Amino acid sequence: VAVYTGTLLLLLVLVLTFFNARKKLPFFPLLSASTWLQAHIYLGWLCCFVFLLHTSGRLPSGRLELILAGVFFAVAASGAFGLWLSRWLPPRLVRSGESLVFERIPALRHRLADEALGIVRRAETELQSSTLPDFHLRVLHGYFLRVPPLIAPLIGDDPEFHRVRQELESTRRYLNTSEENLARSLADLLEAKRNLDVQYAGQRLLKLWLFLHIPLTYALLVFIAAHVWLVIHFSHRL
Repeated sequence: VAVYTGTLLLLLVLVLTFFNARKKLPFFPLLSASTWLQAHIYLGWLCCFVFLLHTSGRLPSGRLELILAGVFFAVAASGAFGLWLSRWLPPRLVRSGESLVFERIPALRHRLADEALGIVRRAETELQSSTLPDFHLRVLHGYFLRVPPLIAPLIGDDPEFHRVRQELESTRRYLNTSEENLARSLADLLEAKRNLDVQYAGQRLLKLWLFLHIPLTYALLVFIAAHVWLVIHFSHRL
């Protein structure tokens, strides 16, 4: 039974690992990525079940086998987390606007900072007012260039955004009509910055998950290879 379940487990792990290779070869007609993803999910759960059969539901006693079991649990846990992430993230990213290329988001953030700077310069040169320029220097400049925190933008509880927006609302009480129009433009830029932060935080979280899940998978293959070699080596000596 151990030989059969171990062989099946090895084949399942190899098939699951091939999913990452399939994503790197999109030009081959090997079914759609969504079909592969569904197969990856179902085979992943099957792999966990076969692992329990292979170990009889007990922790192994050997040092290598303990490490192998720990790496397997880490891969399975990170896979389950990725599955939850794939269900939890998309609605939040959709609410923040169109999907953006991750590598372009820093440039878009700097563009918003330049637009905000242009608005306050208009207030300074055309309206001869220092209220908005002072507010920009004190609060807005750093906020527009800030890299968002890891989770806060995704759960709608970014205290820095709420603080900046509240301070802008408080500042608007001291503005005249012309300055008020510029302040509304700054408020629109704040919302755009918040949407960028959601996109950036969401895509960054996915990339961090991949940097965890994929190396763990390859580490699992290395330990499986060592485990198989030991099994074959000592079975020949018995």
